[in-house]
Amino acid sequence: MKTFGKLLLRLSISALLTFVMLEAGLGWLCSTGKLKIAKPAYCLGNIGSRFWADSNPWFGVWHDPYSSFKHVTPDATLTYQANAWGMRDRERDKSASGEKRVVVLGDSFMEGWGVATEDRLSDRLERATGLEHLNFGTSGSFGPTQVLMLYTHLAKDFEHAALIISILPDNDFLDDDFDYCKTMHAGRIRPFFTGTKPDYKLTITQPPATPPGSKLLEQFLLQFTYTGNVIKHFKELSRHKQAALPSDYAGYFDFTPAQWDRMEHVLKEFRKAAPTLPILVITIPCDTDFKRTAKNGEAPLPGKMRELCKTLDIQYLDLLPAIQSAPGGWSTCYLKTDRHWNSHGNKVAAEAVQKTGLFYR
Repeated sequence: MKTFGKLLLRLSISALLTFVMLEAGLGWLCSTGKLKIAKPAYCLGNIGSRFWADSNPWFGVWHDPYSSFKHVTPDATLTYQANAWGMRDRERDKSASGEKRVVVLGDSFMEGWGVATEDRLSDRLERATGLEHLNFGTSGSFGPTQVLMLYTHLAKDFEHAALIISILPDNDFLDDDFDYCKTMHAGRIRPFFTGTKPDYKLTITQPPATPPGSKLLEQFLLQFTYTGNVIKHFKELSRHKQAALPSDYAGYFDFTPAQWDRMEHVLKEFRKAAPTLPILVITIPCDTDFKRTAKNGEAPLPGKMRELCKTLDIQYLDLLPAIQSAPGGWSTCYLKTDRHWNSHGNKVAAEAVQKTGLFYR
């Protein structure tokens, strides 16, 4: 029995040392940018946080009022904070009190993933113009149909004079593809326009019943270990592989006709929801879009978006040229270990949006 106990102790110590060495190695790879995974925040408060939760019956992921989340990156340590309405924003009234206001919609780029609140596109525009920019952006693989549902069931209740709608081609065509999301986003509340053009039907998927606390271990590993985050990273890569996407997938190039039809439908529904308001649609490029443009020439998406927006009396701005011509090149606009904009990228984008003149004359 003593021999067995000693063997068990040795195995335990060996396993612990192996885990510590693994953590140290993954931490080094992450800090140098060789492995692009989330960094553990070592924050108990993040476990069970409802800052991102599939809580809204119409559009799924949103922030619970007054919820918070600590985000640690190699570049900064940030605390995201939601206001009374669940927006990552300062407190906002539904009434504009006679002032002109702009509603800003989109996913993690608009929410400001990886940057301080004051460095985001919306906050920069608010300071530069003196007009309120109400930020309704959220992370969580938030697609255009979700953005539309958020507008019609929440943001529209806030008095406003104009709209900025951001589209991230890198994943927005996929996030609205019902068949793709069966693999990538199974078990989540998500709205989709299913069927074929023009006979779309709004379908909202529902999560399966799970016992309380069933994800606490997973959240603990994500918050306190690199190992948990690398497992999550490779699970996502595996799901991408199952979805049979090309290794150099670029949303500016690789959307299908059916995915384009759904995007067209969503923008038409936006025009119906805000029939008289000025609307600006912006498309946001990622690294693969720049690389494919350098390899294959001009992408088909901006031309199609420009033509569609013209028919809907919507102004369109493709941010790829502005970011590509940024001092030092497009890569200076993105976080070192992440595909999101850094503070400089938000600045370049805000300046390009302001130059459109639509809301700021």
